[in-house]
Amino acid sequence: MPKDSGLRRLLALATDTWPARGYWALFAASVGAAFVAPDSLLASVHLLLTAPWAGLAILVPIDPGADADTAVQALALSGWAVWLLLCALVNAAAFGALTHHIRDSRAARHA
Repeated sequence: MPKDSGLRRLLALATDTWPARGYWALFAASVGAAFVAPDSLLASVHLLLTAPWAGLAILVPIDPGADADTAVQALALSGWAVWLLLCALVNAAAFGALTHHIRDSRAARHA
């Protein structure tokens, strides 16, 4: 992978600031809460944390909760999980980029 690849920059933005790391911790806790208590109100918080990108999954004709063959259901569930992780990655990168922008603008103002 080249040194300045887009994926590397996206991962750096998504992990190198405290707000981005806090977002990952909150996202991981919400996914854990969905597994521990699937019938509670906290079970769908991970969908709110990945908004607006997770809303685009409505356009994809896969349903992780559908009654189907186990292979089809496993494929749908893994596709949904990958999409949810990509949505979380983009949101964490947005938090990181916003944090860098605020820090850089403050540094430029005080220099």
